[in-house]
Amino acid sequence: MNYSSVTKPAKILNLESLSDLNERLYLIRAHDSSYLDTKSTDHKKAENNAERFVFNLQTSDINIQPTIRLVNCKSIRKYTNYQCFVVEPKEKATGIAVVMIKLDDPKAFFCNVRILPLTALSDIAAPETDSKLLTINLEKAKWILKTDITITPSDTGEALYSVHDVDVSAVSDLITNEQTVELKRELEFQVSRLIAHYFQQILRIIANEGAENHSKNTLFPSEYILKLPQDQLKEMLSANAISACIALEAVGYTVVQDLNRDWRAAAAFINYLL
Repeated sequence: MNYSSVTKPAKILNLESLSDLNERLYLIRAHDSSYLDTKSTDHKKAENNAERFVFNLQTSDINIQPTIRLVNCKSIRKYTNYQCFVVEPKEKATGIAVVMIKLDDPKAFFCNVRILPLTALSDIAAPETDSKLLTINLEKAKWILKTDITITPSDTGEALYSVHDVDVSAVSDLITNEQTVELKRELEFQVSRLIAHYFQQILRIIANEGAENHSKNTLFPSEYILKLPQDQLKEMLSANAISACIALEAVGYTVVQDLNRDWRAAAAFINYLL
C-alpha cells in the first residue's frame, strides 16, 4: 500500500494556526475589474460583472500580496459540485493554482489542488461567460500538476487526511527522472500534509453550512462564502492562499526555477508567514 494513501493526523503540532497567522494578514475585498466583458451590451452580464470580487491578502510588505478569486471551473472532468478558488501569488503572475473543495458528506471533505506553474490567469479566464463568478477553462492551461487530498474526522474528533492522487507527469519533459520522483514525493508528503493541516481548521465553517442548509446538495454556494463573518471569510481565503502558495513554491523550486520568477512571490508569502 502507498503510504500517502494511509490516513494520518491532519493537525501538525507546534505549527501556527490560521487564527495566529491571520493576525499578520489584512483582507481587502474589491470589485474585480481585471477580467470583465467590456464589449458586451447585455445588461445582465454587466450586472454580473459588477458583482465579481477579488480578495487581496495584504502583509506588512507591499510586495507580498496574493490574490484570491472564487471561480467557476470548466474542464473535461466535471467540477460542478466543487467550490473553486484561483490564487495568484501576485497580481498578473505567471504561475497560479486552483483549489477545489467539496464536502461530500459530513465525513468526507475533498481538497483538490491544481498547479499551473507556467500559466497566467489571463490564459484561462473566460470573462464573457454570463456568470456572477469569473469562469476559467483548465483545458487552456499549458501544464497542470495535481494533488488530491481527503480529510475525514476520526472517532476521537481528530481530523485525518489521506492523499489519493498526485500527478506530475505534465512536466516530466522539463526535468530529469530523479527530479520528477522528488517532486512527486514532495507533493505527496510535505505539501499535502501542510495543506491538510490548514484546511482541517476550516472544516467547521464548511460543515456548518452543509449540515444546516444543504443536506442533499454537496455544493456550499459562493453566496454563503461571501456572507461569512469577516474572521471566517479570512480563514477560508487564507487557507486557500497558503495552500496554493506552498504548492507553487514546491513546483517553482524544482521545475520553473529561472524560466519565470513569479513563483518566488509564493515563496516570499510562505516565508513571511511560516
